Amino acid sequence: MNSQLIPVSELASAAGCPVRVFFNRSNPWVEPSSYTICKQISYHLGSRIERDEIWQEICRVAPGIDPSYKSYYDTCIDHCCNKEWRAASEYDLFVTSDRFGICGTVDRIYTEAPYFSVTRSVKPPVQGIYPGDRIRVLGYALCLSELLGMELRGASIDYIPGGISRYYEIQPRDMRKFYSIRKVLANIYAGSVPKKPLHAPCGTCYYQGRCDPGPTRLSDLF
Repeated sequence: MNSQLIPVSELASAAGCPVRVFFNRSNPWVEPSSYTICKQISYHLGSRIERDEIWQEICRVAPGIDPSYKSYYDTCIDHCCNKEWRAASEYDLFVTSDRFGICGTVDRIYTEAPYFSVTRSVKPPVQGIYPGDRIRVLGYALCLSELLGMELRGASIDYIPGGISRYYEIQPRDMRKFYSIRKVLANIYAGSVPKKPLHAPCGTCYYQGRCDPGPTRLSDLF
């Protein structure tokens, strides 16, 4: 496998479509305003939420944010205020796993199980968590298990726009998916072009104009 560490975020993205990761690697990541908002709110979960103060922090973090996002922010706050949250002991902890060749930044760390949670800026599914979030939980758990010297079997996903936190316990299928995705990403790093999965989320992909939903290989496009 390539010696370069693979970000857990790329593993999660590749769970939906590795072709998207292929394109992302040639385009600098720009933080969406929705993520900026949810991320800043997450720092205040478990303590008194001051609406105006948090919004001011967001405007300082992203001075060019469109004022229309204030409505989105208010909705997130309304939903989050209806739930009791755990206070984190640490934020944004960068972790790695030499054994599995991955790395990433864990959003929120706790002193008691479940020991971490992942912040998401999307509404939660009707039930459970999204497939990409299963890989996020697994990837960060592998890294933290290596750091702490203890096996972590699950974590919480904090869906800020819905004010919902859901615990997920890692399943055997997640590890199988992890090995499969890691191999695909290692090949991308080595210069190969990935295949498009049969159920790729083309309808919601921002590369629709560059990636024709018809062919199953990018090489068919050139």
